[in-house]
Amino acid sequence: MDRRWRMLAIFGFLIFLFVLLAVRLTYLMLFAPVEKIRSIDRMRHLFAVTEGRRGNIYDCHGAALAVTVPTVEVGVDPKLAPMEVREEALIRLPEILRRPVPELENAVAVRCAVRPETRWIRLAEAVPEGIFQRISGARLNGIYGNRKFLRFYPQGSCACHLVGFVNRDGLACCGIERFADFFLRGQDGWILSEKDGRRRELCQFRAREVPSEDGYDVHLTIDLTVQRLAEEELARIDEECHPKSAIILIGEADTGKLLALACLPAYDPNFFYRTPMELLRNRAVCDCYEPGSVFKIVAISAGLEDGIVDPKSQFDCSSGQFVWQGKTYSLPKDHSAMGILDLPNVLRKSSNRGSAQVAIRLGSERFYSYVRAFGFGECSGYGFDGEVEGILRPPKQWDGLTITRMPMGHAIAVTPMQMHLAMGVIGSDGYLFAPRLVEKIVAPNGSPGADINSALDRPSVRRQVLSRRTVLRMRAMLYNPSDGRAGSWTFACKTGTAQKIVNGRYVHDRHVASCCGFFPAERPKFLVTVVVDSPETDGGTGWGARYAKPSFRRLAEKLSYSYLP
Repeated sequence: MDRRWRMLAIFGFLIFLFVLLAVRLTYLMLFAPVEKIRSIDRMRHLFAVTEGRRGNIYDCHGAALAVTVPTVEVGVDPKLAPMEVREEALIRLPEILRRPVPELENAVAVRCAVRPETRWIRLAEAVPEGIFQRISGARLNGIYGNRKFLRFYPQGSCACHLVGFVNRDGLACCGIERFADFFLRGQDGWILSEKDGRRRELCQFRAREVPSEDGYDVHLTIDLTVQRLAEEELARIDEECHPKSAIILIGEADTGKLLALACLPAYDPNFFYRTPMELLRNRAVCDCYEPGSVFKIVAISAGLEDGIVDPKSQFDCSSGQFVWQGKTYSLPKDHSAMGILDLPNVLRKSSNRGSAQVAIRLGSERFYSYVRAFGFGECSGYGFDGEVEGILRPPKQWDGLTITRMPMGHAIAVTPMQMHLAMGVIGSDGYLFAPRLVEKIVAPNGSPGADINSALDRPSVRRQVLSRRTVLRMRAMLYNPSDGRAGSWTFACKTGTAQKIVNGRYVHDRHVASCCGFFPAERPKFLVTVVVDSPETDGGTGWGARYAKPSFRRLAEKLSYSYLP
């Protein structure tokens, strides 16, 4: 009897369950609100994105400048982790996640209060895989992680303005990161499937899977060792004269390749969000300045190229007036009395009056055409980071003083990159190059992209500006025996000192000091540009020879010892 009643009880209970299930299904199919059905359907379906790994950035020797690191974003599902479970989990997690318990508890409580239906609350981001394995090993119910990639810059602030950064939303914002984003970014994949109540995939219901693809690796022409030399020199400049900013460019004289581009102040791209916006810009291509006397290479080389002057030509630099073809021109002052100078001494002693006389003999139109040919008034071809053209007005907009002031580096605004490449015309065989920064692009499987790299291997020559005869003459004049040597090699350079304009007027206590040149002087291999904006001078003049040339010389010596036979 007892057995019969037990069987009836079990049978009745099973009938009750089936009736209850039938009622529930009838309700869901016929009477449940449409929104509830849609919500259930959304929770059942699984659309998971598998993130493609972003390619790395390397220097010319394979040193990593930007890498992609796999990490885990750890969070809690409040529906699966009751309060007492969460409290136990939070007590055990802080020593792993390195966050205090009150902070974690507050994050969960606030989110649950605002959105009670939430199924995900982030506890920590960018958790290393090893630490996440410890979390998983603790078997904390409702605590799980989403794997994702983190962009990491192992060199810190080194080459920051070149490399740029990727923000927290995965968007490339500047530098090579943005310029080569098409190749660097991977292709995300996705999975369309179903999941159970514990958010686990039901693999048997997987409808479609598209695999992700990793991005290409980009190798730069930058040499990390040379880059560090440049940044160490910037640190020394900052310590000695506390400038507003400073830029150093180092490249190969005969190819247009950049070996270093360093700007002061710098920032750490790993913590870009802590950096003021004005520090993020690449000053080498975004900032303009009057170049001062270093610009005299344009007028003097143009005069040699056109044959209106030669190294033996004499110039009276004692007078403030110059008569040419019946017209009298007012000449600028020199920093000291110079008398009669030949052309090499006009350049070496940096005579404003001598260089103005060369430009006057050329004429406004012809001089302007050479200024344009040297690359001023147009973008250099750097290709990214908001490069500006500088300021160069056509002759029809010149006043009576422009033809005498522009040859000395006034009445024109240039970028450090433009001035660097203009000196490269003399450092090469008279060619103006576009700056080259990308050496090669390599596919994820390690094979170079043939079509991509064949395009990169195209000559970066923009135009020929000077003949080799003029180039050799200019090299001889830029070499000053009194400068000595850099190691066992000679070097050639030109300094510049330009007063800054404040509120529309030139001021006497703020200057841009610069030095641009190449070495060895006979067969140039390296091209170096140093620009120091507003060095502290105790009210004196911020001479390029005082605040920029020593840095040029130190860099020339270090590079000569390390890279020249």
